[in-house]
Amino acid sequence: MVTRRTVLAGVAASTFARPALASSWPTKPVRIVVPFPAGGPTDFIVRLLTAKLSEILGQTVLVENRAGASGYLGNQAVVDGPADGYTLVHNTVGVQAINPLMYPDSRFNPQRDLVGVATTATMPNVLVVNPAKVDVKSLKELVELGRKEPHKLSCANFGNGTSAHIYGSLLQKVGGFQATEVSYRGSAQALNDVVGGQVDFLFDNMTTCVSFVQSGKLRGLAITAPTRSTLLPDVPTMAEAGLPAVDLKFWFALLAPVRTPPEVIARLQDAVGKAMADPAYAAALRARGAEPLVTPPAELAAFLTSDSKRWADAARQIGVKPQE
Repeated sequence: MVTRRTVLAGVAASTFARPALASSWPTKPVRIVVPFPAGGPTDFIVRLLTAKLSEILGQTVLVENRAGASGYLGNQAVVDGPADGYTLVHNTVGVQAINPLMYPDSRFNPQRDLVGVATTATMPNVLVVNPAKVDVKSLKELVELGRKEPHKLSCANFGNGTSAHIYGSLLQKVGGFQATEVSYRGSAQALNDVVGGQVDFLFDNMTTCVSFVQSGKLRGLAITAPTRSTLLPDVPTMAEAGLPAVDLKFWFALLAPVRTPPEVIARLQDAVGKAMADPAYAAALRARGAEPLVTPPAELAAFLTSDSKRWADAARQIGVKPQE
């Protein structure tokens, strides 16, 4: 029989159990799922955090790559698992903001089913051309060439909804020209064809294109960052090049299933914050063209919502549609 005393006892037990959960967690290894292949920015950024994070938490932090379906396979596996803080996902703004537009009928929605733990980094894209094939020296010259000869230029991307696709399509819309879109399964293939002269231009990840720009095989016309990169100091920002409307920040974030206890989220946020404060983390990111992105926990939910909306609005502006 349920009595008032039983109910009160249950409430008291629950009240004391929640702080106990926070103080005892974690008692086993923590797993971070990367929903993309190994070696890319989503992967290497979180791997830079794991050693320090393991030290702070006192438990091993493992990284598991579960690629497929534009990030959905890995995310769905995390959402379908227990919401206990032991399985997290490291996502991109593309998964957060663009995928819900492309896959509206999916049973997984990142903005509904995940809760933010921390933003981890931001990485710009660089607009690159092969100077041996497209002899333009500035963004303005590329736009003028595109207007002069419609559809003659070709633009590579990593697939519908990726950063290369969003940036490239925005450039054409704002610049008032149209190029032939060439889609690839990954950034490496797209970059190889620009280097090889098969495609004219690409907004590539800083990490993968920087050595080609530094060697002169590619020419950087603009970077999607608020300031110039120390790795490519001669490449202007999009604003400096005359098209600030194309300047959207591409970021990465660590997330957990939405039902994860708030006390565990707070413990994770404290640990990740300490790991990101390590100067070695920032130095390792900058060596690969990325920057730390620290968002105070109290502001995190608002940031994830508002900046995801900015990206979704940009995707709608260029006509991103549901995939069939």
